[in-house]
Amino acid sequence: MLFGIVMDLVMVAAIVLSGVVGGSLTMLAEGARTTLGYALECFTLLVLRRIHRGVLADLEYGAGKVEQIASVFIAAGMLLAAIWIGFNAYGVWSGTRTLGTPIGLAGAAIVGMVNLYVNLLAWDSVRRSLTADASLIMEAQLRVRWVKLFCSFVVSFGLTVSALSTDDVVVAWADSLGSLFVASYMVLNAVEVLRTSLPDLLDRSAGATVTEVVGRALAGARADYEQVTRLRTRRSGRTTFVEIELAFDPALSMAEVARRVGALGAAIKAELPQAEVSVVASAAAG
Repeated sequence: MLFGIVMDLVMVAAIVLSGVVGGSLTMLAEGARTTLGYALECFTLLVLRRIHRGVLADLEYGAGKVEQIASVFIAAGMLLAAIWIGFNAYGVWSGTRTLGTPIGLAGAAIVGMVNLYVNLLAWDSVRRSLTADASLIMEAQLRVRWVKLFCSFVVSFGLTVSALSTDDVVVAWADSLGSLFVASYMVLNAVEVLRTSLPDLLDRSAGATVTEVVGRALAGARADYEQVTRLRTRRSGRTTFVEIELAFDPALSMAEVARRVGALGAAIKAELPQAEVSVVASAAAG
């Protein structure tokens, strides 16, 4: 990740500069996308460092919500940037926005090719660092890197067409369509982030799959307790939290209640290894 971030710092500056100087809308769109993505990568690395050093130990339910809050802000920025790109693409088609100069477009195409190569190296670096039990953050980084690699390929192709063409109509269409492609990916990425992050931030239920697993475990242990008084589930990052309150026969010993609670928790974790299961026992009303 550190390798990718260092390389991205250079490329973000080069992309933004070439877009501003060269007048390429595609490169300006790519600059907006890479700047927002770079901000998220820096935040991700900061969170990972703080988790590794125990700075976030007070977040007893994990740093999942911290990641999700940052993702929501970045997604909102992507939506705003996509709207700005759309207005400028309309300006290119209507003739109110001037096209880039040939030398500027050529420079943008060169920067685009370099960016494609850097994204390929960064994607491969993250891919090789992943393990079977990789965290949610690292898996998200691999997806981000893949999207960036694919986008940079399309952008590089559009910039090359713009730089080589001498027809203003072809240049306008190549530049505007390239920028709209980047904007579309930003919108899709932002919607996906909001779709996955907002429900967890609002503590929505962990979903039908988790509920079914818990329900099967409770049904299998039905003879061990008197009543389920509360059942709640939620997610925070990769972790699923399951909270169950059970009423037991008052005549049971504490050791027997603990054994039954432990067996129920083990049954749930057998199907949900990432789950944090909490079972609260109380005496059933006589």
